[in-house]
Amino acid sequence: MDQTNIFEGERIRLTEINPKEDAEKESQWMHSIEYARFRTENPVRPMSVSEVSKDLEEKLKESDQERSSFYYAIRLKTGEKDLLGFLHIIDIEWPNGQGLLQVLMGTEEINKEYLAETLSLTLRYAFDELNLYHIFCEIPSYDIDAIKAFEKAGFVQEACLREMVYHAGKYHDRIILGIVGEEWRHKKGLS
Repeated sequence: MDQTNIFEGERIRLTEINPKEDAEKESQWMHSIEYARFRTENPVRPMSVSEVSKDLEEKLKESDQERSSFYYAIRLKTGEKDLLGFLHIIDIEWPNGQGLLQVLMGTEEINKEYLAETLSLTLRYAFDELNLYHIFCEIPSYDIDAIKAFEKAGFVQEACLREMVYHAGKYHDRIILGIVGEEWRHKKGLS
């Protein structure tokens, strides 16, 4: 992997979000209940292209003003339009050096294929560029594949919020996974 370009991995890259063009694809993904539930905590519903575009524009505007959130599109390196999903590092507390990580992949197949590489790029960006100390994420306990991928990347379970997520007719725990920059560097052999 090219260490000089922090936005590129072997197969994927992090790019700016294009609200008008990316909204069309994300609007399609919003028809999947799984994707929609990860994207919003409110009751889910399909969103039109214009609604998604407006939401993306608002997030980017907030990011520019507040500088406590960073939003990226995840794309294939080979194609300009090949949107795979979105990466959000939000609610950054600069004095504490921590932020909340959200990875939204368009489909389950994309998630299985590209989540590990996305996490690798994300952690390098969060710890080497943003100079954060701690990154954490929230994953419902029923998403075993995502939990395993995050753990493989070095995340550890930090908390369990019991029966916080309603899914498929029953309540599930919300698992909080986190990683500290020094742990990541040690895992990568950088310290």
